[in-house]
Amino acid sequence: MKIIEVKDGSPIKGETEPMTEEQLQREYDFYIAESIIRMLQKEGKITEDERQKISALNRQKFSPKLAEIMS
Repeated sequence: MKIIEVKDGSPIKGETEPMTEEQLQREYDFYIAESIIRMLQKEGKITEDERQKISALNRQKFSPKLAEIMS
């Protein structure tokens, strides 16, 4: 599978470049971390406010490029 990153936000007009293995791994790690905090919130173990704060920290740590379309 070939994964690309769109530079200007437009999948049709944008200049693209392949994602590195490291970028792809960060995307995956972010997705897993977000899945865990959503599960914790659903189980009532954390509040919505706490989930949002943790999610902001996850975005800083993993620097996901695909996070906006995953939400």
